[in-house]
Amino acid sequence: MFIARHERSARPPAVRQSTLERRYDFHLGESIRASLEGSHDKAAGHSSQALLISRELCAAAADPARHQPELAAALCAHARYGGSAWQAIAMLAESAGHYAILAEADPTAYEVPRIDVLTRIALASDAAGSTGDAIGLLREVVALFLKAPAADQAECDLGLARARFHLGRCLLKTGLAEDGLAETEAGLELAADVLARLQLPADTPGWLARAPRYLQLAAPDWAAAAVRCMTRHAEAGRVGQAATAARAAVLLSGGLADLGGDTLKDAHAVISARADVIFDRAEQASRAS
Repeated sequence: MFIARHERSARPPAVRQSTLERRYDFHLGESIRASLEGSHDKAAGHSSQALLISRELCAAAADPARHQPELAAALCAHARYGGSAWQAIAMLAESAGHYAILAEADPTAYEVPRIDVLTRIALASDAAGSTGDAIGLLREVVALFLKAPAADQAECDLGLARARFHLGRCLLKTGLAEDGLAETEAGLELAADVLARLQLPADTPGWLARAPRYLQLAAPDWAAAAVRCMTRHAEAGRVGQAATAARAAVLLSGGLADLGGDTLKDAHAVISARADVIFDRAEQASRAS
């Protein structure tokens, strides 16, 4: 054991830093993969390791600011596993502080991640019981995304779509059904436009695994928003609009199911069965008109 520790401490700083960077990338990537598959305990373990490594990178580097992006991303990712809603908000606030510094120096690269952290803070506020505060912050987030500079406009637009998904959910939660549906549908339309622009083969199995990471991260929120929209429209008898939302729900839940895990596969089966009923009703309505 002593020899092993001695060998590690004797590594040149550049070699150790490179090793830490590879380990960070591995653990963060595995955390995201496990989360998408529904393995939350595994995701939390990898996320915790990524956060520890990012702090070590900052502490060991001659220029800690070089690894500020890794720390900001790790804090944001781990907030969902860090404990209570208020602990999550504290971690997200720390992440937002790092991203604010980065965005001031390079807004094109970091303004979109900075705003996305604010979306997550709003979700944590909602989870803590402050839905009104979450709605106010999400409205600010929508306004920020609309004017944000971005290296990848598709990533920015999908961030905006996610903010609208959650704004719609919170509005529905407070009884503002019309406004909630309007925000949700605006998000769904924008997300569909992003998917079209990316030209992903969404009609083939495994398409989500080949999608950009930001789209993979948005997929669960996107699927949930589509299901909410599908359900609300179906209950109100708006079968055409319900069918449009159902197609998105089936597409996204299917993409998630392809990633593995019985829970996701079961969810896709349930969503598909509900969607088939809606598709039949829409076809009957079309024939009758």
